[in-house]
This record gives sequence, C-alpha cells and structure tokens, in this order.
Amino acid sequence: MGEVNIRRATELDVPHIARINAGVFLGDRGDLEGSAEWVSCWLKAFPLYQYFVIEYNNVFAGYAGWQLHGGFHRAEPVIELDQLGIDPSHQGRQLAPQLTKHSMREISQWIKEKNTRIESHITFVVWAYALNFNALSVYAKDFTDGVCGMRTQFGSRAENMLRIRMPIVMPVRS
Repeated sequence: MGEVNIRRATELDVPHIARINAGVFLGDRGDLEGSAEWVSCWLKAFPLYQYFVIEYNNVFAGYAGWQLHGGFHRAEPVIELDQLGIDPSHQGRQLAPQLTKHSMREISQWIKEKNTRIESHITFVVWAYALNFNALSVYAKDFTDGVCGMRTQFGSRAENMLRIRMPIVMPVRS
C-alpha cells in the first residue's frame, strides 16, 4: 500500500474536489464549473459543512463532505456524510474506509471541544440509493448500525439511511 495522507480541505483543494464531484455525482455531472461553485460554497460553510481530503502517494485521491444537523450544541449531535468521492483511478485501494474513519474521529473531536451538552453519543448517518450496492457495501463497513431508515427525497429513487452511534465520554457536569 502507498503513502496515505488525510487532512481537512482548503481552498486549494476546490478544483480537485470539483473534478471528482463532476465525474461521479449526478448533481453536477460533467459540469466542472458548476461543481467548483457548489464545492466552494460548501467549503465556506465551515463548520456547518466540513470537507476532508485523502491523498495517495502525494496525489489527490478523494474527499468526504460532512454536514452537521440541528445546531452545534445538541445533546445528541447528528452528522451526515453528504458525499464520499474517490477518483476512479484510486478506487479499490480501501481509501474510502480510511477517509471515513479518520474524518469521523476528527469531527468527533471537534464536536467534543465545541459542545459540552453531549449526553452519550454522536450519531453519524449516510444516505445511499437503495440499488447502489457498491456504495452500500462501502458504507456498511463504517455505519455498523445498518439500515435505519428509508426515503424517496430526490426524484423517485429510494434511499437507505445507514447509521452508527459513537459513544462519547464527557466530563461530569457540575
């Protein structure tokens, strides 16, 4: 296995994220300019939206975009993996699970520092098209509570929600 580096995204990563986004997701498929505008907007939404990137042998290989739901001080924080994109030339190297696990740890740490009201856990969720078996098999490795919901939010394609509730130990409140 090659050298892997995972870090928070910066403005310099927008063209790389946009290239992958325009290549693998339906929203801006084939529209690099539209994708770059979309990614740039979300990057500026930090900390509501948090991007992480993964490099393989010093080459940009993919990204994950996470969205926080319901406020920064929820007793039960909920974070959604909005997008996980790996460049097709880097797929099959188990980069997606590494990126997911690492970014979950970073976001958990960030939330613990920001939120003193957490009661017991942080909930991470991801939605995937019910017939996208490749995505579901990748997500099932990290979202180990399994399928915990369904919807048809966008168009008529059914989506499954996978979840993991990560226990958090917080200092005793006075």
